[in-house]
Amino acid sequence: MSSRTGFQPRPQIGSGRRPSRKDRGTKVRRTTPGQVIAIILLGLGAIAIVAPFLWMVTTSLRSPGRAYDLPPQWLPTEFRWANFADAINGPVPVLRNMFNSAVIAISVSIGTLITAPMAGYAFARLRFPGRDKIFVLLLASLMVPAQVTIIPLFLMMSSWNLIDNPLSLILPGLTGALGVFLMRQFFLGMPEEILEAARLDGASAWATYRLVALPLARNGVSTLGIITFLTSWNAYFAPSIFLSSTDTATLPLALVLLLGPYGAGNLSVVMAATVIAITPAFVVFLLAQRWIIASLTQSAVKG
Repeated sequence: MSSRTGFQPRPQIGSGRRPSRKDRGTKVRRTTPGQVIAIILLGLGAIAIVAPFLWMVTTSLRSPGRAYDLPPQWLPTEFRWANFADAINGPVPVLRNMFNSAVIAISVSIGTLITAPMAGYAFARLRFPGRDKIFVLLLASLMVPAQVTIIPLFLMMSSWNLIDNPLSLILPGLTGALGVFLMRQFFLGMPEEILEAARLDGASAWATYRLVALPLARNGVSTLGIITFLTSWNAYFAPSIFLSSTDTATLPLALVLLLGPYGAGNLSVVMAATVIAITPAFVVFLLAQRWIIASLTQSAVKG
């Protein structure tokens, strides 16, 4: 009778038969060819990204005579930890240069996190004469290469006697058009009703920004801080212009000095110093990746 009516009895408890997917009413998900192609492409992309870092680590543990082995060895064949000691205790003060990079990167990040959100909020939520025209000029400055402005900036720092001084990199980096643009976009995506409610409660423009808008933009502020820190940590062009001594050099300059003239330096020692150089940036990214993902997700939802 059950076969005529289409009724299928439920399996009895203790009968030893597990309910099948059909009994549970679930569907079996099948992998489509498009998903297989996407997985293959992502895997190839991951290999292309990881391979240089893997070669860097393995080379930092080799003897100098095996640094240029062909084909390259992707897995460590020896563990020469003395390369890291040679990088730290060599003629180039790597630890001192790392401290210089940290001071500059942290100072620039703090300055950007103070100025960029305030300017972004002003462009997004405040009304003042010439606001849109000033913002267009701000965006136009993003199209100007750094090589164009480096000469007048060098002359300015030279007139202030700041050449070969970390302040020559900190002062110009205390704010930036990109940071202002990013924060303006975050503040534009906030519901106007929340800010209007704060104004109706008697909050001033500063109180509305500090107590309402800024806490809501914490994901954007965190992302901006991470981007600014990593950009300053990895900067090479500006430090090579403004810093001229080994004691004031940043870490990217120290790596070039370790390589020596004509690239004749010890490559294993240089790779060991490079591993030391990228470790702080890697740790910062691991600790802050959830804010980056949250920021990107929030932007995607708004879009």
